[in-house]
Order: sequence, then C-alpha cells, then structure tokens
Amino acid sequence: MTRKLVIGAVFLSLCSLARATRLVEDESGRRVSLPDEVQRVICLTPSITDTVYALGASTLIVGITDYTEYPPEASKEKQSVGDILNPSLERIVTLHPDVVIAVSTLNSPSTIQGLERLGIAVFTVNGHGLAGVYSSITSIGRALGREKEAAALVTQLRAREQKVRTAALLRKHPSVFLVVQLDPCITAGRGAFITELIEAAGATSITDDLTQDWLRVGLESIIPRGPDYIMLMKSAPITLQDMRSRAGWNSLRAVKEGKILRADDRLQSPSPAAFDGLEDLAYQIQAVQ
Repeated sequence: MTRKLVIGAVFLSLCSLARATRLVEDESGRRVSLPDEVQRVICLTPSITDTVYALGASTLIVGITDYTEYPPEASKEKQSVGDILNPSLERIVTLHPDVVIAVSTLNSPSTIQGLERLGIAVFTVNGHGLAGVYSSITSIGRALGREKEAAALVTQLRAREQKVRTAALLRKHPSVFLVVQLDPCITAGRGAFITELIEAAGATSITDDLTQDWLRVGLESIIPRGPDYIMLMKSAPITLQDMRSRAGWNSLRAVKEGKILRADDRLQSPSPAAFDGLEDLAYQIQAVQ
C-alpha cells in the first residue's frame, strides 16, 4: 500500500468517525455503514452513473468510470477513476468518497475487497435484466437517502415499459437476428439484457433459446431460423452491403430484401437510459408492420 493510499484511508476513517452513520443492506446481503447524509459518491459502472443522474443526485457524484455515455453530460462533468475492471484505487482515495457503488456481476471482487481494506464503504447492486434495473434504482435510492425519488422513478419507468408491452400485443411479432459483429458473427442469447428488451418491444430474437449472454454463432445455424429482420446497433460499423458481400449472407431473406432495424445503443445499458432505447425500437417495429 502506498503512502498516499495510507494517508487517504486514515483521512476517510477520521471523517466517518465525525459523522452520524447508518447501516444499509446492499443487494449482496452485506450491511454497509454509510453517513446519514451521503455527500460524495463514486459510480463504478456507467449504468450506476446514469441511475444516480436519473435520481436527481448528480451533484453527489465525484467519480465515474471510462466509457460512460449516459447521460451525455456525465463524461464532461465528472472525473474518471479508470475502467470498470481495474479502476485506480489511488485516484478513488484522493476523491474521499462516502461510498463507492458497484455492480457485483461486473466489478471485480479484488477491486471491492481492495476498497474495503482501505476503509472505503462499497455498496453493491446486481442489476440483471429489467427486474435488476428496478431493484438497483430502489437500492441506490436507499443508499443515497433518496427513497422517494427512487420510488417515483421506478413507477415512471414501469409505466413506460407497460405502455410499450400493451401496444405490442396489438401487433404481429417479427423475428429478428441481432448482429453485433460480422467476423466472427457475434449475437445475444437468452441471458442478455437486450434480448429481454427486444421481446418487450414486440419482436422475437431468433437466438433467445441460446443460454449464453453473448456468443459466437455460425451462419449455417442461423439460415434455417429465417429471421424477418436483421438488427444492427446504430453505432456498429456494419452495413447491408457488408453482409451482402460476404458468402452465405444473401441466403437470409432479410438480407436479400434489405430488411434492417437499427437499434439504439441505449438498449445495452441496464439503467434508465434503456427505456429510451426500448421506445425507439418499439416505434421502428410498429413502423414496419
């Protein structure tokens, strides 16, 4: 442990002794000691940053991670502590956080353990699927003392989801094949967050029977499934011409007929931003009916 880390850890300990605290259980079942009024927060994933902003608590954030895209202003306003898997513990200590909020399935155990050894409170959420988005909002609201704001946000987002699902009941559900990468061909399976949102928007992913979150597939296994549409992410550097120029892809009717949907990248963010992507995808599906 470096001298700077030691000094920082001592500073944090002294600060915590001077303020009233409370015990809050996180989604890993750990009881975390937090100040009655949390004032300094570090978000260890982009989805947490988006959630804290959506709760109206952006002024509490003193650190975020690389590649934070939502909301767009976050990366301009907040300092990065590094990437999700290996953030800089030294940088985190110098920011004197009251709490670091992490995702147990994304942030490494070594990072969480390292922070705890330094006397820094770490509050974890699980954040898997739409249910995980709702539970994370509720848990983060509890950690930050913003329970009312969290309850209101969950109610609002549930209403948006239900509106999309209700409208989808009135339409046919086209089948789609999500192509994330061409060589090798990468797609999403049943466990991926985006697969759940595709279904909610009123379509069916042809790979929703595959158990992995993200996987490599051979085109020969996709052709018999005959998707109605190819789905590409808006940011993906893949075009219809790219597919048509590769052997076998023209065997897919959707490629031959140019039936392409471009999914909003927010569909991949397990946070409030995903609902904007969900509504955009539902609109596209409705437009092609």
